[in-house]
Amino acid sequence: MSRTIGESGARERIVETGSRIFFSRGFAKVSMDDLARELRMSKKTIYRHFATKEELVREVYRAKTARIYDLFKETVAAETDFTEKLYRIWIAVGRELTEMGQPYLEDLSIFTPGLARALERFRRDEINRNFLMLIEDGIRLGAIRRDVNKKVLVQIYISAIMGVINAQVLVNSSFTIDEAFSTILDVMFDGILTDVTRSHYRKKFRSGATPDQSSAYGDITDGN
Repeated sequence: MSRTIGESGARERIVETGSRIFFSRGFAKVSMDDLARELRMSKKTIYRHFATKEELVREVYRAKTARIYDLFKETVAAETDFTEKLYRIWIAVGRELTEMGQPYLEDLSIFTPGLARALERFRRDEINRNFLMLIEDGIRLGAIRRDVNKKVLVQIYISAIMGVINAQVLVNSSFTIDEAFSTILDVMFDGILTDVTRSHYRKKFRSGATPDQSSAYGDITDGN
């Protein structure tokens, strides 16, 4: 039993460290020796879990997409009001997407084009589908305006996140990643939320209140 737990923990560490390094530096120029030094682990242990670097690259990709899937499920199941759900999921998915830096995306395109195409399909189909479902719930609850073009809205969000929040832009700008996220969502939510929900959002997320203080403002389930 202890060996099984230890082996599982080692695999998780390899994937976590591989994710951090690959996302920031790409994977083409990162060797298994580099990973072993970073992990303070023998290459033999790494190879026991991943026979090749390509296997690890694929597992890093799988873990990332699985994490985004889980975020949608956890947010939908959470017992909180719609405004908070919308805010939390857009922030969380934005962070997950922007962790995949440009070096990683370029290496995917050059060295593993199949994974690059899979990531594009994931963004286009799965992320879009889940966001559209959430937006439709918001319209049904009266939290989001009925005249909003749902598909265009999702594309604006993804384009804004990927275009503004990347390492190169942040290096050359005075704003932080948190300020960028906040500004993007403020602009979008001001436009798409109904009057009642917009007021609730401004109280909750612009006055210094944290998402955990939602009970102070009650539940927003409808609006006009």
